[in-house]
Amino acid sequence: MPISDRDDINHRELARIVGITAVAVLKGGRFSARQQKRIDQIIDRAHERETAKRRNNQ
Repeated sequence: MPISDRDDINHRELARIVGITAVAVLKGGRFSARQQKRIDQIIDRAHERETAKRRNNQ
């Protein structure tokens, strides 16, 4: 279930993103390329999943 109608990310995915961000902060405050790629993957999968749900509900 998404956090709001405008966001595709659910609570579990948000927790994963916050965890990645926390590690980045501890390591100097910048995302590595790998961390950024991981966040992008989470967001892309969430967007695809929610788009498919919206299509099926119409």
